[in-house]
Amino acid sequence: MSASTRHPGLKFVTAIAFCAVSSSAAALAPGQIGSLLTFPVSGTSDNAYAAVMDPSGALVIAGSGNSGGYSTLARMATPGSADINFGVGGIYNHNFSATLPDFLHAIVRMGDGRYVACGEMFSPNGTARDFLVARFNADGTLDGSFNFSGFADTPFLMSGVAGLLVDSCNAVAVQSDGKVVAAGFTQQFGPERVAVVRYAADGSLDGTFGMGGKVVIDASVGPTSDSAAQALLIQPDGRVLVAGFAQGTSNSDFMMVRLERNGTPDLNFGSNGIVRTPVGTGSDYAYAMVLNPDESIVLAGQAQSSGIDFALVKYNPNGSVDTTFGSNGRVITPVGPGEDIAYSLELMPWGSLVAAGSARVSTTAQGSDIAAVAYNADGSLDRYFGNNGKLMAQVTLHPDEVIYGLTMDASRTHLWAVGAGVPSTDRDFLVLEIGVPDTVFRNGFEAGM
Repeated sequence: MSASTRHPGLKFVTAIAFCAVSSSAAALAPGQIGSLLTFPVSGTSDNAYAAVMDPSGALVIAGSGNSGGYSTLARMATPGSADINFGVGGIYNHNFSATLPDFLHAIVRMGDGRYVACGEMFSPNGTARDFLVARFNADGTLDGSFNFSGFADTPFLMSGVAGLLVDSCNAVAVQSDGKVVAAGFTQQFGPERVAVVRYAADGSLDGTFGMGGKVVIDASVGPTSDSAAQALLIQPDGRVLVAGFAQGTSNSDFMMVRLERNGTPDLNFGSNGIVRTPVGTGSDYAYAMVLNPDESIVLAGQAQSSGIDFALVKYNPNGSVDTTFGSNGRVITPVGPGEDIAYSLELMPWGSLVAAGSARVSTTAQGSDIAAVAYNADGSLDRYFGNNGKLMAQVTLHPDEVIYGLTMDASRTHLWAVGAGVPSTDRDFLVLEIGVPDTVFRNGFEAGM
């Protein structure tokens, strides 16, 4: 039985081919921009939100086309070239909500070559927006063995008003046993609350996790305040770690929650399983997270004080702030003259970090460039990356650019960033190659040392 038969609202949309803007040499200096690729999915506001690289070097990208009108997977086989065996011209557009919007926020690759992605879709009656989790075969087609249709529509809210009440998945991970964990937020109780769902390998809700497969946590201070998960990791011992933001006593703070394998809060982590960390003097938001080999944790996002800047915080395995990192565990980095936001974070095998996102080009005018900052393991800037540790550049025609996702290639010599840029008149998928931070242990000692 076809996917469209199981779910009449599912259809496939014709794709548009990749457009190569430039290409790079094989070796890149730290922070140097290499291959640059833009490609339209719909011709109207397309955004790539996440990417994962397979062992062959192919990059699979998840996002949305047509202003969030449908979900998109794209596959780049080699720098500057689409995989013609993937969808149409390297692009697969899946419309999960018929004529209503849906989109993918996150993607992971399974060991057998399949992909799991999550995001948001309208419920079948069109009155609320639900968690969307989909599993794809290696060729981009839906895996019909997952929830009988290839995807799961999971509501926390049974109904809403004109779709204004939202459940949204922002991050996804797959356990070693094939179970899928997804995290984001629900407005089931009015304000946003952290929401985590676990699915069995067949796509059904896992009744051994939380209440019928779902966990909802108010990680904020006060019953009318918001908290939401933006990032998710499965620790080696199976515990679930989510990160994002939560309203604190006065402003929103970096937030983490750790759950036991059955979905109950880990009472040995933070305060009753919850950590809130003010970073600046204003509102702070964490969007990305990495886990170090020693199980210390680093979050990246934005902090507000006199302006809005890149921000990192490092934590010990028990959730306490690691005060040896940066200044009292925190690093705030201005990149451009306006708002600087880190949406992604990548851990180098030798311990350094790269955060990437966007930097506003002016304190008054609209517009943003792509931005990336490299840090040493102690939180100091890696001065050999870009311009004294920072990269800010306009790479398409208009300053309306952003990096949402980062991943490293198998050679560990290139980073691939995905996001959005405007090569002509509309936002398109953007794929960018960046040289990784150097290390004396990888490329030899510096002259004179």
